[in-house]
Amino acid sequence: MSEQRVAGKASRTGGWITRSLLLILLLCLAALGAAGYYYGLPFANQLLDERDSIKASVADLEASQKSAFDTIPGQVDAAITERLAVVVQEQDKKLSRLTGEVDRMTASEQRLKEALARAEAQLERQSGVDQVAWRTAEAEFNVRMASQRLQVARDVAAALVLLRGADQLLAGVDTGKAELLRRLVASDIAELSALPKVDRIGLLSQLQALEQQVGQLELVSLGFESQPISGSASDNPSDSPSFLQQAISVLSSYFVVTTLESSEVRPLPREWAALAQSSLTAMFEQARLALLMGDQTNFVASVDRTASFIKRHSRTDDSRATSVIEALMALRVIDVAPPLPDLSETLRVFRDEPRTTPDALADSVGGGAR
Repeated sequence: MSEQRVAGKASRTGGWITRSLLLILLLCLAALGAAGYYYGLPFANQLLDERDSIKASVADLEASQKSAFDTIPGQVDAAITERLAVVVQEQDKKLSRLTGEVDRMTASEQRLKEALARAEAQLERQSGVDQVAWRTAEAEFNVRMASQRLQVARDVAAALVLLRGADQLLAGVDTGKAELLRRLVASDIAELSALPKVDRIGLLSQLQALEQQVGQLELVSLGFESQPISGSASDNPSDSPSFLQQAISVLSSYFVVTTLESSEVRPLPREWAALAQSSLTAMFEQARLALLMGDQTNFVASVDRTASFIKRHSRTDDSRATSVIEALMALRVIDVAPPLPDLSETLRVFRDEPRTTPDALADSVGGGAR
């Protein structure tokens, strides 16, 4: 019985504790709820306000974006139209300026054409020479220039060009004299075309090569021949035959003077060797000049003098000197100046029949009598 009473008492005590704990727990929850309501409600209201403001901002942004999307194409079109209007205006100004310049140039060209037409009409009135006379005068001038080119420079190519030009000018003249002149000009052209070709470049190259070979030769002296002493020469000690011996005896007191084995052939002194080379250079230059001028006589004479000089001042057993002399002898037989045709007959036919040629035209074509 007592155990039951103790157990009932313990159960009542445990229930009271449990109810106390539940009450405390409820009080804590109530306190927490009150604190949360007191402190959390404003925060929740703030969050709601912020959410509403964000929604409003988003709505404003969407509205502004929509309005921007609606206005941007119009603004772009307006800007492009404005810029295009400015560019078109500038281009119109440039085009108007260019049009004005073109008009001025056209007017200037028209004035020049009118001035040229007046000048041609005035020239035609002043000249008073028909086409036939002008062609004949030009053809005569070409033939005269061809004759001068042949006589002065032996320029066959230029003479052929001038004669062919004269023939073309006479082709437009339908007269008996023109036919005769064309036959004479054709004959002159045929003679010039049949002339042998002179290879001046090749000949000049051969002369240059021979001159280089001559520069490598050992030029020698053939000794001194005894000359008779005249009364006037005996007064000058340098003209006496013993002057060289006296000079050698004086030099032998200072230097050792020796003689070559051969008294007939000895090398030239340095000064005389340089002088001999200069003389040979001048001879070759004279031969080249005669070749360029077409002077056959001087060319042969220059080649002969050069060969004779080399033969006289070279050793007989020098193969190089012998080869140079043989080459020079082969050059001297080449015809560097073939006979050229005489155009005086053609010019005489031009002058046979006098024609009225104004002074201005005669001066222009060079056909006036001097």
